Amino acid sequence: MKTVSVVVINFNGLADLPACFDSLASQEYEAIELVIIDNGSQDGSLEWLRQWVSGQASAGRFIPPAVLVENGRNTGFSPALNQGIAASGGEYVMPLNTDVVLQSTFVSRMVEAVEPDGVGSASGKLLRFPPNGAENVIDTAGHVMFRNRLALNLGEGKKASANFLEAAEVWGTCGAAAIYKREMLRDVAVDGECFDEDFFAFWEDLDLDWRARMRGWRCMFDPGAVAWHRRGGTGYRKSVLVETHNYKNRYLMMIKNDSGRNVLRNLPGIIATELLKGGALLIRCPRALLGLLDVVRLIPAMVAKRRVIQSRRLVPAREIESQFEPFDYAGWIRRHLLNRGEMIVEEG
Repeated sequence: MKTVSVVVINFNGLADLPACFDSLASQEYEAIELVIIDNGSQDGSLEWLRQWVSGQASAGRFIPPAVLVENGRNTGFSPALNQGIAASGGEYVMPLNTDVVLQSTFVSRMVEAVEPDGVGSASGKLLRFPPNGAENVIDTAGHVMFRNRLALNLGEGKKASANFLEAAEVWGTCGAAAIYKREMLRDVAVDGECFDEDFFAFWEDLDLDWRARMRGWRCMFDPGAVAWHRRGGTGYRKSVLVETHNYKNRYLMMIKNDSGRNVLRNLPGIIATELLKGGALLIRCPRALLGLLDVVRLIPAMVAKRRVIQSRRLVPAREIESQFEPFDYAGWIRRHLLNRGEMIVEEG
C-alpha cells in the first residue's frame, strides 16, 4: 500500500480543527503520513495541535507518527505547503485545509483516482458545509479555466444530487483537499518549488494545474470521494489580503505560463474582465488594486521562472488553449457586483 502524505497548514484555525482531524483519523485508508505546519497561530490552535499530536503518537494512527512544525509566523500558504512536502515522503501528497471534513472513504477513493499512468492529480466532490446539510450543494468538483484567464470551481452552487455523478477528466483540482503524485510535483517544480512561493496564497493550485498540463499530466474527478468544505477557514474570507493575492496572482500565473499569441487572440475578453474585476474591487475592496504594484515588482522573477517552464513544455500552447472554456459574463456580474462575491446556489 502506497503512503499518502497529508499536509495541513494551520493559521488560527481552532474552530475547524476537531472536525477536520477527527475525519482524517477515521479514514479507512491505513498508510497515511501526517505533517502539520502551524504558521504563527495566536488563537489557541497551536496548543490544541500539540495536545492532539501527542495523543496520536500513542494511538499509532499515523505511520510515522504525526509531525507538527511550528513556524512562529505566517510564512504564507505556498511556502508552508512546500515545507510540508519536503518534510514528508509518501508517494502521494494530499494538501488538506483545516475547514474540510472528509468522508471515511475519501483518501482511498482519491488514491484510486490518481493511480493510473499519466494522471498527476485528482479532485473529489467537495460539498458546502455543514456535512449532510439541507442545501447539499457542490463547493468544487475541480477547476475550470476560461479564455479570459479567470478560473472557477467546477460545479460550484449546483445541486450535488443531480450533478457531477460520473468520473471524468477535469482541468485541475482545488488545493483544499487535492491529491498529487509526488512524481508529478517533482516533475513540474521550478527551482525546487512545487507551489510558487511568490504567490504567498491563492491561485497557487491553478498555477500548478497549468504547469502540470504543459508537461502532459492529467487530472481526474471522482464523485465518490466526498468531503465538506466550509470555505473560509484559517480566517481569511474576503479580507484585503485575500482580494490582493487573488488579484495579483492571476497575472503572475499568466506571465509564467501563458502564450503571448493566445493572450492577444483573447485580449478583448481579458480587457473586459479586467474592467469588470477592477470595478468590482474598486467598490468592494479598493486597496486590493495595489496588488498590481506587486505584479510589477515580481515581473523579473516570473520571467525567469517562465524560461524554465517554457523550455520544458511537452504540450503545445494551442492544445492548452483548446482546454479553456467560454466565460459566462452575466453570471459573473450577478455574483460579483450584485452578490458581493458570494456563491449563488442553483435553484430547484
